[in-house]
Amino acid sequence: MAKNRQQLLTCLPVAIWLLVISLSACTFPQIVMIEDSLTAEQHNDLGYVYEQKKAYELAEKEYLLAVKKREDWPIPYFNLGNLACKTGNYKKSEDFFRKVLTLDPNNTDAMNNLAVALLMQDRLQEAKLLVEKALKTRHKDEYEDTLKEIQKKEVLSHRR
Repeated sequence: MAKNRQQLLTCLPVAIWLLVISLSACTFPQIVMIEDSLTAEQHNDLGYVYEQKKAYELAEKEYLLAVKKREDWPIPYFNLGNLACKTGNYKKSEDFFRKVLTLDPNNTDAMNNLAVALLMQDRLQEAKLLVEKALKTRHKDEYEDTLKEIQKKEVLSHRR
């Protein structure tokens, strides 16, 4: 009897170890949170790559992650505005360009692109004022093109 007891005591740690392993294999699944290690700049760059590949949903997701990481950085808002304009969502585009201008009031590219978004919504007067303001600050051919498009649309609307 003493010999059986001694064998039992020597086998007990192994039995406990096997029990722990078998029980841990049957535990409930755990939710593991993975920390986002990309910077705002990296998310923005990745968004740009997706946008070039016409993967617009993925691009938007990356730009929004960049915004989440750096809310005071105008570049991802600018890219979101361009993306929304490209996909025909001019109101959304307008909102993003307005955000850029709150962060960087002298951003002439945002003024011009906002003017385009407004032009596409037939808000010609406001669009014209914005692009003219951009042109006073910085002359670029694309701003001139935007102004010409607004003027064409003004002429057409007066003929109706």
